[in-house]
Amino acid sequence: MKANGVNIWRFSAGNKVLRIILISSVFCLSLYSSAFPQAAFMYRVVLKDKGNPQFSLAHPEEFLSEKSLDRRRRQNLPIDSIDLPIDEAYLNAVTSLGFKIGAKSKWTNTLVAQMSDTSQLNSLRGLPFVDSIYCVWKGTLTEAESKNDSLAYESNALKVSRYGEGFTQIALHNGQLLHEAGFRGQGVSIAVIDGGFERADNIYCIDFSRVKEVKSFSHETSDPLRSGVTHGSYVLSCMLANQESAMIGSAPEADYYLFRTEVDADEYPVEEDYWTAALEYADSIGIDVVTTSLGYSTFNDSLMNHTVAMLDGKTLPASRAASLAASRGMLVFHAAGNERNKGWVKITFPADADNIITVGSVMADSTLSSFSSVGYAADGRIKPDLVAMGSGVCIANTAGLTRGNGTSFATPILAGLGACLWQALPNLTASEMLDVLRKSGNHYLQPDSLSGYGIPDVYKAYIDAITSIPSVKSAETAPIYAFHNELYISNINIGKTPVLRIYSCLGNCVFSKSGFSSPVDISALQRGVYIAHLQIGSEQIIRKFIKQ
Repeated sequence: MKANGVNIWRFSAGNKVLRIILISSVFCLSLYSSAFPQAAFMYRVVLKDKGNPQFSLAHPEEFLSEKSLDRRRRQNLPIDSIDLPIDEAYLNAVTSLGFKIGAKSKWTNTLVAQMSDTSQLNSLRGLPFVDSIYCVWKGTLTEAESKNDSLAYESNALKVSRYGEGFTQIALHNGQLLHEAGFRGQGVSIAVIDGGFERADNIYCIDFSRVKEVKSFSHETSDPLRSGVTHGSYVLSCMLANQESAMIGSAPEADYYLFRTEVDADEYPVEEDYWTAALEYADSIGIDVVTTSLGYSTFNDSLMNHTVAMLDGKTLPASRAASLAASRGMLVFHAAGNERNKGWVKITFPADADNIITVGSVMADSTLSSFSSVGYAADGRIKPDLVAMGSGVCIANTAGLTRGNGTSFATPILAGLGACLWQALPNLTASEMLDVLRKSGNHYLQPDSLSGYGIPDVYKAYIDAITSIPSVKSAETAPIYAFHNELYISNINIGKTPVLRIYSCLGNCVFSKSGFSSPVDISALQRGVYIAHLQIGSEQIIRKFIKQ
C-alpha cells in the first residue's frame, strides 16, 4: 500500500489557505528511465534453515557494526542464531540456477528470487533447503532499475528559535518542553523507511547534513532523492525541519538514514521483502529508532491479498521481522494506516507486529481522525498503541510549507519525540521506552481499538521516569525545594560555607555557587528536572527538583 498522506494544503507565510490540492496517492509519477523493458517475476523463497553460515556467534563483529553491538550491550540483549546471515552456499545455489537475488532476510529465513523465465521454478523448488515459494511481484524491469547504490549528502545548518507553523503537532505531546530541557535528538539515529525522498536535500528548512545515508532497496530506482516520489520527504520534514519562525520538527538534531523500499508503479508483496531487508540493514548499522509510514493489505493480483485474520503479528514475515527488530533493541514506530473509512477499515501490515508502536491519527483538538485505521490485532492485542496529530499536519517541501493528512505524518512526529525522550533517558531499554510511552498516554487506564493508549505526553514521561529515581542523602538532611525561579534551602549550618552545584539529568554541571544564603536565584535554568548537590563541610545532600 502506498503510504498514508491523503490531502495536502499549501499556504503562505501568513498561514492563509490559498488552494487545496487533492491527490489520490501520496506518490508522484516516477522519473526513472524506461529503457530496455524486460518481463520479470519475483518469488519469495522460504528456507528450511540458514544452513551453515560462514560466521560465528563468538565473533559478531564480523556481521554486525560496533554501533549495533553497543546498542545491544546497553540493553543486555544477547546475540543469537537469528542474527546469523544465511549460508552463502544457499545463495550461490539459487543464483547458479539463473535467478537474481533481489532481497534476503536472515530474520525470517527468506529471499526474493528474480527471474524472467518461470520454467526454472521446479528446479528452485527442488533445492533441498527450500521449504516453499510463492510469487510476490510481476511486471517489467529496466536496465536503470537494476542498481542499488548508497548515497550521502550534506547541507548548511539552520538555527531555530521558534516553532512556527509546526507548533501544535509538537505541543500536543508537550514536546516543546522536552526540547527546552535540552533534548532535541542529539546522538540518536533514526532510520526512515519510506517510498522515496525526492529533492529532500533541497527543502529549505531541513538541515540535510544530519542525513548520513540514503539507500534504495527497491528494484525501481537507485536514487531515492531523484525518483519523483516525495512522500518520504514530507515524512522527514516532520522530524528534521529546523527553521526559525517557520517550522521545527520533532527531533531536529538527530541523525537520519533514509531507506526507500517501495515500488511506485504497482503494488505487490515484494515490497514487504524490501521493507524487511531495510529493517535488517538498520539493525546491522546500529540504528536506534525506526519510523515507517507504509502499509500493506491488497495488491494488483487479488490472489496475493492479505486478510484481516492474518493481523496477529506472526503470520506475515514482515510482521515477524518488525517484532524481531524490537527484540534487537530498536524502537520501531509504524503508521496504523488510513483505512477506517474504506473497505479494509483495520490497521495494515506490518503494523500488527508485537512490541512496536503503531501510531494512529488525531486532529489538533485531540479527536480521532476519520481515516485513522482501527484495531484490535487479530489476537486481541491493543492496536494502535498511541495516536499523534495526523490531520492538518505542517510539512515541508521545496516550495515551502504545506499541510497534509495521514497516519504517515503522525508517525514521524511521535517517532522524533520518542528519540528525544530516549536521549533524555539513555539508560532505558527499547522495551522500557515502549512501556514509558504507553503509560504517558491519556487513555492508558482504558485503552481501546481506536486510539489505543491515547495521546502520549513525552514531557510527563520524562518527569515520571526521572522522579522515580530515589534521592541520595546523608545523615544530616536539609530540605531543598524549588518555587518558580528560586531554590529554597533551609537548615544550613551557618558555621560552614555551603557549596551548591546543580546538575542536569545527563550529569552536566549547569550551576555552581558557594557562600550563599537561601533562596538561590535559578531563573537562568530552563524548565526540567535537575539534581541539587549541597556540600556543607564533610556532609552532602543530594535532591531532585523540578524547575517549572
